[in-house]
Amino acid sequence: MDTVRRATNMVLNVDSEASLSLSQISGVEGGSFQDDWLILCAVIVLLMQAGFMCLESGLVREKNSINVAVKNLADLMISVASFWTIGFSVMFGATIFGLFGVGQLMPDFGVSDSLAAFFVFQAVFCGTATTIVSGAVAERMRFHGYLVSCVCVSALIYPVVGHWVWASGANGMSIGWLEGLGFRDFAGSTVVHSVGGWAALAGCIVLGPRLGRFRKDGRVRDIQPSNLTLAYLGAFILFFGWFGFNCGSTFKATGEIALIAINTLLGGCFGGLSSILVSSLRTGIPDPRSIANGLLGGLVGITASGSMIDPRAAALVGAIAGVVAVYSDEWLVRLRIDDAVGAISVHGFCGAWGTIAFALFIRTDELAPGMSRWEFLAVQVFGVVVTFGFVFGGVFVLLRGLGRFIQLRVDPETERLGLNVAEHNASSRLLDLAVSMDAAARMRKLEPSCKVRSEYGTAIGDLIDSYNQMIDHICEDQTALAEATKRAEALTAILDDSPNEIAIVHADTGQVLSLNRGARVNLQRDEDEFSELTFDCLFNTEFGELQKFRLSAFDDEAGFTQQLATAVRKDGTTYPASISVQHAEFLGYQVLVVLTVDMTSQVELKERLHAAEKMEAVGQLAAGIAHEINTPLQCMSGNVEFLQSVQQNLQDTLRLVAEGVSDEQALHEITEKLSSDRWSRLLGESDAAIEDTQKSIGRVVQIIGAMRVLSHPGPAGKTNTSINGILRDSAAISRGRWKYAAQMDFDLCDSEPTVACRANELSQVFCNLFVNAADSIEEKNEKVPEAGLGNIFVSSSIEQDGVLIKVRDSGVGMSESVRRRCFEQFYTTKPVGKGTGQGLSIAYQIIVGRHGGNIEITSEEGVGTEFQIWIPMHASDDACDGATKTNAGQTNDATSLAAV
Repeated sequence: MDTVRRATNMVLNVDSEASLSLSQISGVEGGSFQDDWLILCAVIVLLMQAGFMCLESGLVREKNSINVAVKNLADLMISVASFWTIGFSVMFGATIFGLFGVGQLMPDFGVSDSLAAFFVFQAVFCGTATTIVSGAVAERMRFHGYLVSCVCVSALIYPVVGHWVWASGANGMSIGWLEGLGFRDFAGSTVVHSVGGWAALAGCIVLGPRLGRFRKDGRVRDIQPSNLTLAYLGAFILFFGWFGFNCGSTFKATGEIALIAINTLLGGCFGGLSSILVSSLRTGIPDPRSIANGLLGGLVGITASGSMIDPRAAALVGAIAGVVAVYSDEWLVRLRIDDAVGAISVHGFCGAWGTIAFALFIRTDELAPGMSRWEFLAVQVFGVVVTFGFVFGGVFVLLRGLGRFIQLRVDPETERLGLNVAEHNASSRLLDLAVSMDAAARMRKLEPSCKVRSEYGTAIGDLIDSYNQMIDHICEDQTALAEATKRAEALTAILDDSPNEIAIVHADTGQVLSLNRGARVNLQRDEDEFSELTFDCLFNTEFGELQKFRLSAFDDEAGFTQQLATAVRKDGTTYPASISVQHAEFLGYQVLVVLTVDMTSQVELKERLHAAEKMEAVGQLAAGIAHEINTPLQCMSGNVEFLQSVQQNLQDTLRLVAEGVSDEQALHEITEKLSSDRWSRLLGESDAAIEDTQKSIGRVVQIIGAMRVLSHPGPAGKTNTSINGILRDSAAISRGRWKYAAQMDFDLCDSEPTVACRANELSQVFCNLFVNAADSIEEKNEKVPEAGLGNIFVSSSIEQDGVLIKVRDSGVGMSESVRRRCFEQFYTTKPVGKGTGQGLSIAYQIIVGRHGGNIEITSEEGVGTEFQIWIPMHASDDACDGATKTNAGQTNDATSLAAV
């Protein structure tokens, strides 16, 4: 407390003139200062300005690096001029209540060489405090506004704080009020570095963040340094300069400078090491910027202690400072405070930590007399808080006031262009390239004028050449794209005018990419709905089936023609449609072009064709059946007449016997008649006639039974039926159509397999195949009369949980073109006047669509045709149990016969 009391008395006993001469300021000539030591350390500290310039220029973007370098040189000149003009007097002049000093302005130092050396050392300190601000506010503060702020900091803010703490440094006669309380700062953790850091904080808040640094959605954009190598060179120069900074603060070369140098070395190194550890744990990689700032943070933290703490404590202070530098920078980002180089965290927060840590780790023998460690800690904390309040508040008010008169921040366009060009008209080939690329990025259409003038023989020149070539290629592509767009628009117009409906869907996802006008109108869809539409929204046919077809059918480049589906309009109504598909590439996608034809009118036509086909089939089958029935009926008629004559003769004879004829001649005639060979043959033939009649009746019954199977609708669902029985009945029904053309041979499975089926529908199929086989054989006989009677071979066998039926004929065969299309609807296999020729299409629908089976054809012209039909023995879930889904009005009437 004696120290505080003595300081208070010195503060209050101020000379009435409130001024001291230079000789009074300097004290005893050469008593406190060693001129050559001060000048040497001042020159080393001056080199730190180069370190700050390299560090800050390397950490900002290339377009602002020159501006930052110019500001570093300019703020040194401003700070020295301002400090000499007024700052030195405010800092070391006669104290006014310990708040600030007064004395001679713009001193000439003619009376004291030592004071001149002291001024040089203090002037470069002032320059250090001032230049800290330039890095934090880089890339957005106007040059002239920054110079005005430098004058305020170097002439007023820094000297006032320096007076509070270091006023006695010149001669011991003046004591600042904080120094009087016992506050200590050996080389400027608070006086130099925190002053610069808190001034930078005020500047960042007043100016706001750089464009794009903080996004509206809360994300933070990392702005990458332009040259980390240059930044690390700056960090090394600053590390070197710090030895002059701390060791020079003794004012003379004494024995304690060795311990100061050791503490400086350890504090910086451990600060960098701790930042490596922290950044690696946080992000998984050692962040280069964090490492450099951790090193500098350790140096700032140790600056307050000098030789008054042990090396172990110096290492710990530096290590903690490195952690503070990393986490305080992250905290500022969360507060959306944009510090371009991390100056606030390094100098402001680490300076405050170093000042407080001085009290925690100071050796006991270095404590002021009568002051405990905790009292010293309280004074240090108080000094840190007061300094923050004065510097931050003062600079904030000054900048706000200046902002009313001059523009402190550059406009957005200048910021995007870069301050190198906007503020100094200092460009570079790389910057020219960057500006041209930025301008090109903003253009809707690139032009040859976007190219940059070439530069030969340099790496940048090669980069410019590559950029110019890219511009040429893009311009060529734009021209080609414009021409392609015109062609596409013309094609779109043609497609829109097409009477058919055309849909383009993604080949893998089924996403609708485009609909022509016809499709949009009929399906009631708008273009803005495409992003929500899929193929399944437009058609009841599942897209998976379409994909299966694509994989199987596109191998031979065939189109998916005449696939029946149900189209669904937006209002929910449907209509039958036939779709054809072709693979294509559209806007860089693999797509399916789906051509849709409204089949409403065709379905009506088909229904009429089916009706006519049924009538034709019934008539033809009726003629054949009538012929088949006629033979046994004629036989029966002849036998009946024969039996009638036998009966008449027998009755006449019995009548004569009954009448008791007595005439011997009559009796002789009767006896002779009964014993004659004719009567014996008559009696014998009557038995044969009766047996033959019975067989004929059985034949008629068989034909009628088969007709009943064919014509009866049967149960609503499928029933287990013998496939061999269906084949036999079908052969019996159609016998009248094939018996004169071919001989039919059977090789049926002995196990009499049953299948879950609709017997009447399968009978339709087999009748159709037998009749077609007979027609094919007859057609061959017309061409080759000597061919003779043909052959129809029918077999059945069990294969793969189903029954395989083969129907082979020796007819004329099919051409490849007919074979490939014979199952298509509305494709006829017969010439005009020979029937509809659509029985195979219906057979395909019955076997595949309604029974879940399969039908294949092998044929050779002039040799014959073989149909292989596989039907599952059990009902398949894939086969539709009712009418085939919207198959263009396929009738469920079991009496609809196949075309023959």
